[in-house]
Amino acid sequence: MSEKKSLMHVFTAHEDDMVFEEPYNVSGRRIFPWPGAVEEPFWGGAWVDVAPGETSTAHHHDENEMFFITEGSGVMRIGDETRRVRAGETVFITPYQDHDLTNDGETRLRFVTIWWGGAEAIARERAKWAAVFEIDDPSGPVNSRVVAGVSA
Repeated sequence: MSEKKSLMHVFTAHEDDMVFEEPYNVSGRRIFPWPGAVEEPFWGGAWVDVAPGETSTAHHHDENEMFFITEGSGVMRIGDETRRVRAGETVFITPYQDHDLTNDGETRLRFVTIWWGGAEAIARERAKWAAVFEIDDPSGPVNSRVVAGVSA
């Protein structure tokens, strides 16, 4: 008799699961890779904590990104704009926009971040579909009929 494979996979991001990421000045737990549970998708995600009185390191990248604020409050900066954010709010960050998040409170500021659409993820996705459709050059020109799934 074969062993039943679990359908439920639980990912934890409790305080003792978090790892300080010096380049970003935050503690976090990246959701992927998630061995034995979920194949790595073409997007990334993490739970992130900004300590009281701290600011995440300003940075930008080629992905779209969303912050889902789950605990605490602070000041979000994207480019020259700032806005107070708090638990229950979602922030969308477009590619190449310098951004950081300041926790000006007395408790941790926690958020879930999801990012997608960067060059690395697109290259992996193109390579996957090139293999499926037996296309020789996954970096060649994009055929809009194939990508969109409709005739031009």
